[in-house]
Amino acid sequence: MTFDLTILGSNSATPAYGRNQTSQVLNIDNKLYLIDCGEGTQLQLNRYGIKSSRIKHIFISHLHGDHYLGLVGLLS
Repeated sequence: MTFDLTILGSNSATPAYGRNQTSQVLNIDNKLYLIDCGEGTQLQLNRYGIKSSRIKHIFISHLHGDHYLGLVGLLS
């Protein structure tokens, strides 16, 4: 059983150089789940070599902007 968590960002309320908004990718048996989707998530996915088309489910922990404002770009 594969279980990996890739932290794309964890510590910035606004995008800043060297810091990214909250976003994590959970890999369970090669099924990818995105937890939160802050701005810059697409760039971080590219940086880690994760294809957004492989993500089947997106979970948003709560409705603060730094947890969901990257959704529009990711979904389009």
